Amino acid sequence: MGVWFLSLLFFFLCSKVRAELIPSLPRQEDHLSFRQYSGYIVTDAEHGRALFYYFVECSSNEDVLHPLTLWLNGGPGCSSLGFGAFMENGPFQPGENGTLIKNPYSWNIESHMLYLESPIGVGFSYSNTSKDYIDWNDTQTAEDNYRFILKWLEEFPQFKDCDFFLAGESYAGHYIPQLAALLVEHNKNPNVEPVNLKAIALGNPLLDLDISVLAGDYLWSHGAISDETLFLEKTVCNDSKYMREYVHSQWSQGCNDVFNRVADEVSLDVGFDDLLLPVCTSSSNVEQFKLRKKRRVIHALKGRIFSYLNKPEVQKALDANTTHLPFHWDFCLGPLVYQEENIDMNLIPLVSNLIKEGIPVLLNSGDQDAKIPLTQTRIIANNIAKELNLSPFSNYGTWYDQKQVGGWTQSFGGEDANGKNVTYLTFATVRGAAHEVPFTSPSQALTLFHSFVNGIPLPRPSN
Repeated sequence: MGVWFLSLLFFFLCSKVRAELIPSLPRQEDHLSFRQYSGYIVTDAEHGRALFYYFVECSSNEDVLHPLTLWLNGGPGCSSLGFGAFMENGPFQPGENGTLIKNPYSWNIESHMLYLESPIGVGFSYSNTSKDYIDWNDTQTAEDNYRFILKWLEEFPQFKDCDFFLAGESYAGHYIPQLAALLVEHNKNPNVEPVNLKAIALGNPLLDLDISVLAGDYLWSHGAISDETLFLEKTVCNDSKYMREYVHSQWSQGCNDVFNRVADEVSLDVGFDDLLLPVCTSSSNVEQFKLRKKRRVIHALKGRIFSYLNKPEVQKALDANTTHLPFHWDFCLGPLVYQEENIDMNLIPLVSNLIKEGIPVLLNSGDQDAKIPLTQTRIIANNIAKELNLSPFSNYGTWYDQKQVGGWTQSFGGEDANGKNVTYLTFATVRGAAHEVPFTSPSQALTLFHSFVNGIPLPRPSN
């Protein structure tokens, strides 16, 4: 009887969601023109699973219904709070003196922004059932995120009529299409309140191991590997075969030798996530100082975010870590064990199906990212356009961020059910950007986001 009562009490407590208005975050000095909230949404009361979110309203004072965007980082297992909200496109970043600095390129200029720490075991999100952490997968992630959205909209009914967008990067190329597919099916049910899903944006996305991560041609074109190494990678390793061996821990000696050769030629002083990012050196040369300062800025900011989000007063203000988790908040290090075979999944057919359902897709790539190179994402975009018989709506060419070239783009589309021309697929590069586009190229990323949520073409050169 006692166990039954405790289980019932636990179910009751876990079924309640917590939405906390944040009057002010610690060391936040400026008065805000928008409200911010954070808290937990319970996605499985029986298991005690709860996902943590941080939500900021649109800062625009215009009397219009602003869009709502859910942001997801990748990993699998990396924090949307640490990366997305506090490092990339959120309203604040911790400064050198400990204060929160306003981000002039925050995406809440254009949209309400909802940052979700998903799946459980990431950041402040958790489960009270230990076996949940052992063998997690994409299907469970999508289902938990789907339940989160429905419950969050119940908690915040004033946003139910907003146009709803999904955006993210890297392994969110897995998360977002699977979540979008559940929302599309949800909206087909006549007995539910629909979610106004309008479009999805995938930045440097992992969509298919056979294509997405093959960096040989990209590295060769940037002079990072030799002709002979490129040939060996395409023949001895057969590209995708090697990547699948890597995922399934079935190393062949031949591919291992080629991989080591690639690593040697690229060198440890070059990061695959940002091919042009320099390392710190002891040179006193002024230009070298500027270059190594860039890398120091990245590591210093991550350190400040780590320190800030682990402060008890910050967690209290965020209404986070209310169950006193047995581990500290971290960017990617958590107790979750993700099924590796999920990485081998091909999401391209699902993206194509979303377009068939009338959901526009933006695929964008930082052009300095060798982890998931733009060349591969462009191949995927062109393959999808060909498969769906989408017509080019624009020539491949430059788009502009203010008066500077922001990158290169091309859009594809067709007629909708009413005979109207609709852009269904857009590919865009971001000039000079790395794997985390909103961080390395914040102004260009905001311009890209503005076009995305407003459903308008990227700015092109005028005649």
